[in-house]
Amino acid sequence: MHSRSTDYRARTLRGLLIARELDGARRARGLSTRELAAAMTMSPAMLNRVMTGRRVPTALEIGGLCAVLRIAATRRPVLYQRVASAEVTGWVGHLDDRRSPIDEAEAVAGAITWFASTLIPRPLRTPAYDEAIGLPRWRPSPVPRSARFLLHPLCLNHPAVPRDVMRTQLLHLRHNSTHAIHLVPAATNPEPAFRLLEVDHFPPIVHIEHQDTDVLLEDEKATAAHVEFINALRVLPAAETTAALDDLLATPSG
Repeated sequence: MHSRSTDYRARTLRGLLIARELDGARRARGLSTRELAAAMTMSPAMLNRVMTGRRVPTALEIGGLCAVLRIAATRRPVLYQRVASAEVTGWVGHLDDRRSPIDEAEAVAGAITWFASTLIPRPLRTPAYDEAIGLPRWRPSPVPRSARFLLHPLCLNHPAVPRDVMRTQLLHLRHNSTHAIHLVPAATNPEPAFRLLEVDHFPPIVHIEHQDTDVLLEDEKATAAHVEFINALRVLPAAETTAALDDLLATPSG
């Protein structure tokens, strides 16, 4: 688990994502930091601080960087808005918000740990399961290699899901994702679901999804309880998780 580090660079998630996007655009353009600094009339040291998130560009600088790096006009308002609110921590938005930083935060995470207490996590669901629980199908995406899913046994027998749909869902888990799934003991307190994103040189980020609303927490005081919960959680070995799924599948569904 990610431990506290004094090597943090960006002060906020917005600052981190601004830096990652700008540096990615610089690389795509084939420019060195020194070449970009010269084009921006900035010192290489100052630009390096921008590219690592330790310094947020000014409103004037972000406009110049977008122009030099040929960032698409449709993308620029998002960067401008993030620069203007770069010191704000945390984020609340809706699942369909195109300005959401969740996909980007997931992309920069080195490891993602999901804890699910009542519902199967979205990336592991079948369409029929989503329909049964009355939630919109999440945008399709492969299960990240860095992800692991810690499931409370309550997830595997949801009362709102018909038995045949649940059986298909269990088969999907058994044959597609057992490498990433671990059950936790049934006595574990079924805390509300969340996921923990670990990013190099940045504190752990907590993502909480409530119906159609997303919440991202990044302040260490706000995430401390979630980090402690994951660190203290006992996880069943993979073999026991597989055996539990097999036992459920062997139980007559009628």
